[in-house]
Amino acid sequence: MSPTPTGPPEVPAARIVAPLVLGGLTYAMSQNAIVPVLAEIQRATGSTASEAAWVVTGFFISSAVLTVIAGRLGDLLGRKPVLLAVLALFALGSVVAAAGGSLGAVVAGRVVMGVAGGIFPLAFAILGRQLPPERAAVGMGMVSSMLGLGGALGLPVGGLVADHFGYQGLFWGSAGMAAVSLAAIALLVPRAPGHGGGRIDWVGALLLTFALSTALLAVSRGAEWGWLTPPVVALFGAGAVGLAALVAVERRVRDPLIDLDLMRQRNVWLAHAIGFLVNCGQITAFLLVPQMVQMPAGGGVGLGAGATQAGMYLLPFSLTTLVAGALTGRAVARFGTRPPLAVGAASAVVGLAVLAFAPVGPAAVLLGAGITGIGGGTVYSVLPVLISQTVPEHEVGTTNGINTIVRTLSMAILSQVTTVVLVLWTPEGQEHPLRTAFTIDYGLAALLNLLALVLVPLVLPAARVRGAHGRPGGAQPRPETSDDRRTGR
Repeated sequence: MSPTPTGPPEVPAARIVAPLVLGGLTYAMSQNAIVPVLAEIQRATGSTASEAAWVVTGFFISSAVLTVIAGRLGDLLGRKPVLLAVLALFALGSVVAAAGGSLGAVVAGRVVMGVAGGIFPLAFAILGRQLPPERAAVGMGMVSSMLGLGGALGLPVGGLVADHFGYQGLFWGSAGMAAVSLAAIALLVPRAPGHGGGRIDWVGALLLTFALSTALLAVSRGAEWGWLTPPVVALFGAGAVGLAALVAVERRVRDPLIDLDLMRQRNVWLAHAIGFLVNCGQITAFLLVPQMVQMPAGGGVGLGAGATQAGMYLLPFSLTTLVAGALTGRAVARFGTRPPLAVGAASAVVGLAVLAFAPVGPAAVLLGAGITGIGGGTVYSVLPVLISQTVPEHEVGTTNGINTIVRTLSMAILSQVTTVVLVLWTPEGQEHPLRTAFTIDYGLAALLNLLALVLVPLVLPAARVRGAHGRPGGAQPRPETSDDRRTGR
């Protein structure tokens, strides 16, 4: 008797992966492409720098809030239609920002564009459902690597487009990329039905939105408004109340937005913890390398680079993130999740240590940034695989969405921590911080990544996850391979 198939019919991997990679690149570029355009938006709309900053803050908050909601909708209604809706909203937001002609229109458009944060959890869920495990792991790695590549490309591309076509050209370009991605996914990616057995927890969604929005607003504007000022303290307090209310509601509803029991499973909370810690290092390198190399040369701090040259120093970071992400999927398919996670976290520790303690020079900065990028690209590619191996199939999108939120929180927190350290170690009457400030920032990030490395041995191998949890919720485990039996994975 022939074995009963346990998964969907095999589809050419490139047909699915390529459109999803393009979708991920579209969102990732939009995150940073706006940064070099802020000054022009400020001039064109007659706004202040503080007002123009809402273009970034609004996108940042909406992306964090809507990511898990998009993932949950995909789990219930089907990942492909929700992904198409997300891309359509991203394109609509881009058009509003381009055509509105006012700061309010740009901010509103960027808030709508933030829904595209759901692209990544939806893409991971599609890959896990449509492809065999080994190819799904490779595809997840390639999609994950777009975060690094798109983030690095966004800065120079955003500046170049704005120089020639104004800030409106940047948003028209985003709309065009979203339209191409939408068409490619609609035509090439097969549709798989959603779980369909639950309903949307709108109360939980509202509470999550409230808690995240207030907390992220406090973190993102705390340095400007003052950390102990009444508005910031009130926002933090409101976020804490919202979080407590969310936990209380999620414990009682039949179909919670966030399954708290699932969050307590070892591999799930480890995926979130490791993602948070490793992303702290990636954000530190991404923010500080350009600042450091633009410091005046000769004082042991900077290299006197211009803005364009500073961007080039991030090129190894972006390239190694891309390459590591593409290769890690194959390593996961062969060796399981723990060895690549260990290699990734260890690489980040080494790279950040080089940036912290090596004498500042072009070779040291390029080497440190490149090794750090290997760490991020590797870990980012393993986490969605680890999650898909652990949770029921109908929870994959939601859980990956939560993982994305956790990494967003790390970005918000570390961007403020690094800034505070730089300010504290800038001598009175001087314009630039001491080398000690960068050493502390990179060193702290290295310690956080070392903690991530310590957590890796706690990750359960896939075979033990399947045995312990039985893939609850009716999801089918992937078939055991010869590599599983040989490696104990």
